Amino acid sequence: MASYYMDGEALVWYQEALEGGQFRDWDTFARSLLIRFGPTAYDDPMEALTRLKQTGSIAIYQAQFEALSNRLRGLSDVHKLNCFLSGLKDEIRLPIRMFNPVSLSAAYTLAKIQEEYLASSKKTSKVGVDKISPMVGGSYSRGPYSGEGNSTKWQNPWGGTRKVSSIQMNEKRKKGLCYHCDEKWNPQHTCKNPRIYLMQVDEDLPEAEKEPVVVEITEDEIVGVAETSVEAPEISLAAITGTPTMSTMCLLGTLMGEPVVILVDSRSSHNFVESTLITRLKLPIDASSNLNVRVANGQSLRSGGVCKEVRLKVQGMVFQPSLHLLNPAGCDIVLGIQWLVTLDTITWNFSKLLMGFTYGGKSVELKGLKLNPSVIEDGHKLLKTTMAKSRGILLQIMAQEVKEQKEEVLDPEVTKLLAELGGVFKEPEGLPPPRKYDHKIVLNEGTQPIANRPYRYPANRPYRYPYYQKTEIEKIVAELLKSGVVRPSMSPFSSPVLLVRKADGSWRLCVDYRALNKETVKVKFLIPMIDELLDELAGSVVFSKLDLRSGYHQVRVAVDDIPKTAFQTHEGHYEFLIMPFGLTNAPATFQGLMNDVFKPFLKKFVLVFFYDILVYSRSRREHFNHLKQVLSLLEQNSLFAKRSKCMFGGRN
Repeated sequence: MASYYMDGEALVWYQEALEGGQFRDWDTFARSLLIRFGPTAYDDPMEALTRLKQTGSIAIYQAQFEALSNRLRGLSDVHKLNCFLSGLKDEIRLPIRMFNPVSLSAAYTLAKIQEEYLASSKKTSKVGVDKISPMVGGSYSRGPYSGEGNSTKWQNPWGGTRKVSSIQMNEKRKKGLCYHCDEKWNPQHTCKNPRIYLMQVDEDLPEAEKEPVVVEITEDEIVGVAETSVEAPEISLAAITGTPTMSTMCLLGTLMGEPVVILVDSRSSHNFVESTLITRLKLPIDASSNLNVRVANGQSLRSGGVCKEVRLKVQGMVFQPSLHLLNPAGCDIVLGIQWLVTLDTITWNFSKLLMGFTYGGKSVELKGLKLNPSVIEDGHKLLKTTMAKSRGILLQIMAQEVKEQKEEVLDPEVTKLLAELGGVFKEPEGLPPPRKYDHKIVLNEGTQPIANRPYRYPANRPYRYPYYQKTEIEKIVAELLKSGVVRPSMSPFSSPVLLVRKADGSWRLCVDYRALNKETVKVKFLIPMIDELLDELAGSVVFSKLDLRSGYHQVRVAVDDIPKTAFQTHEGHYEFLIMPFGLTNAPATFQGLMNDVFKPFLKKFVLVFFYDILVYSRSRREHFNHLKQVLSLLEQNSLFAKRSKCMFGGRN
């Protein structure tokens, strides 16, 4: 049914692919349609979604996020929520995290509320703001807002503070006094009570009123804060996705004698290893040491345990890191901060990919691998830059699921019947016999011969085809001539040709009959509705499906209309003797032939939809007789089926 809504280029593609038997089922058709007309692999919505950051309003960011997430299928709601939150501005993201939204709709609402709150706060704070008053008791107060007498209190979490203005700092500098203890300063000076000062600037004040505020923090308070901050296990997005960045370096090494690729990553907190590698090496795993590892995009992963002090050899040096089981991409092992802190002072030259340190009393220098830059680019950007300025070939590699082919088990009687009527499944030789349903091309009254120049053939220049395409066209035309499907032509008609790649990598010669179809009188033939056909199957339990071989090519073109099928290549002018793909009224011609051939059996035990034939019965004995009648009828009318696409005696 989907083909009836196709037109132009999509219809030509569908007819060509259908003739080649590319569509085994609906999933294959949908995947092929997406590959042909959908976005290419260079346009990666997943990568764009993880890189998306809020730069404008929440409404704009939400629209961009929904446009990308809508293109991804199978992405969980939790993953979408984490991606949305990670892309928000810090002043919006952090408050929203406190509410722990459980859905995208809740996150959208909270983000808009926080955006409105920030806008309102900034608008209010710019009206009638006085300079900051001196600190009293660890707090400060602002003057009245537009005479309303409101004041804002801020409690310093570190206790008492002392403010030093810029004027006071200049005076101390002139007098040669220490900023911190008011004693005479010299290069050897040390404060009796060391303190740290925190510079603060009120960003809401006008530029002329901005003044640094120095808050002193005692050493005991700093230690208390440091002791309470514990870093959660984290792995960088580069390690998860296998995309090297400026903060990483790749090394080659061996783990227990097994060659491995190592990613030194300063943005990952711990060391991680591919779990399948540990399983293959049969190393002991401490399953009790599981970690909840946070990814940079907000996602959380669970490690599968830890391998303690494994022997890792890198460029002649032996290390014994503990590795947490995870599944990083693009490498086998990730060495993070957990390993880096075990080294002495580290010198790291990212441009030369050199890493130097002292280990075991020896000076060590590791040389990183030079990796090729990523070849994944945005499709629209690629079209505007590289392809617009140069020539070449873009190759796209796509993974396809290979389904296991199960051998068909047939009833012995059916097997014997197929052997008796095996001629139905042979490759046809020569042209099909003349029939009353030979295809006719009736043109509108007064139509002159239609002759279109081949693609990319300028009027004042010779034919120009890529060399490899010329060779393929010559090869295909030679095969068509040998089989008798086409013959040289002197017709005034001419349609252009183009090559289309088949699923198996070979080429198909296609003729563009759009100009001819435009002037052809359309036949008012009623194509059967699939839903109505399926209603006839009520009560049936046994089914067989037959698929005719190269369906349209089993019908001749009417003798007087053969010249209208003419096409032109760089080496000659030819015309079809059998009905080619791409002609209007061709489906009606073929359906009319099939209805006429199977008229005695239609809606009794046979359904026909173009070159698909369905035989249905209420019992196996009855089905055997029905199948025999159908195969005999095909043989009598010189119609051939493709054995590999047929199914016999099925239950559904």
